[in-house]
Amino acid sequence: MLTPRQQEVLNLIIQLYGQFEEPIGSKTLLRESYLKVSPATIRNDMVVLEQQGLLMKPHTSSGRIPSIDGYRYYIDGIIHQEDKELPFLDDDANFEELTQAKHYSPLQLTQLCADILVSLTGFTAVVLGQNKESHYFEEFKLVPIDRTRYISILMTDKGNIESEQIELKVSLSKDDITKLVEMINDELKGVVLEDAYQRMKLGIPLLTQRLTGYQLDFSPLIEKSMHHIKGHRYYISGKSNLFDLIDGQTSREALKHLFELIDGSREMHHLLEEQEEGINILFGYEFLADSLANINLLTGSFVNENQKIILGLLGPTTMSYEKVIALLEVMINKLSIQ
Repeated sequence: MLTPRQQEVLNLIIQLYGQFEEPIGSKTLLRESYLKVSPATIRNDMVVLEQQGLLMKPHTSSGRIPSIDGYRYYIDGIIHQEDKELPFLDDDANFEELTQAKHYSPLQLTQLCADILVSLTGFTAVVLGQNKESHYFEEFKLVPIDRTRYISILMTDKGNIESEQIELKVSLSKDDITKLVEMINDELKGVVLEDAYQRMKLGIPLLTQRLTGYQLDFSPLIEKSMHHIKGHRYYISGKSNLFDLIDGQTSREALKHLFELIDGSREMHHLLEEQEEGINILFGYEFLADSLANINLLTGSFVNENQKIILGLLGPTTMSYEKVIALLEVMINKLSIQ
């Protein structure tokens, strides 16, 4: 548990490190703040913060820099601060006009807000739209092509149809197919697709073994259906700004992964989908190569018209979190009530 002064020292070091991008010592802290204590007192507080893993001391300097845990502690405090001052984006005529426009869909509005975020921060923004409407397993069919090849067909309660050609290790008789299809429909009809997928992958193969002597897995068909139904729509703005965060030591492989990721890869979809509601942060070391660990991902999400929309911002670890989180919160709050 930090004392109020230790909390203030940590906050100041993070803010000043973001401003100067060099280790912060006690003299700099006192010069750039309103703290009315001695340098020795500040140094003692910095030692305590270092012992708690919130600060680090580079070998080449007597100053301190924030650790990842220090950033997490600081950012968590900003996110959960109830009386924080939010920016007056309502005074921005463009933003106000956008959020009042009725001819834009929620996803289109979010894409336009991503462009505004890029212009205000100089970072890179991404948007992912995902259909949140629930679909249920309605009917499964299996149509033979020859002795081992079949067409598997899935229909949902809303009439969406997905099909896939598969090859089985077993030749099924007409009676086997009838029993297999009846069993799957009895087990899964009316089950939401996400649950049906889990049951088709884990439980149904054991039941098919009793009928045919083989464990048959039709879960890829449901996965394919879910992917199409979700209808992911991805947008990126300010992509070239990432070059400001890349140094000459970054390997070709790391760069290739970064740009494949932000170009809308399935990995990026999963990263964005996994973020909880509200404002969240992913540090670079959690999803990028070590040489790109200075790139963080801030996200905010909301649900509108059965669609989950995630707005993300890729920027440096040294960004002004207070400003950027406030901007993101204002936009998410505005977009969620459209």
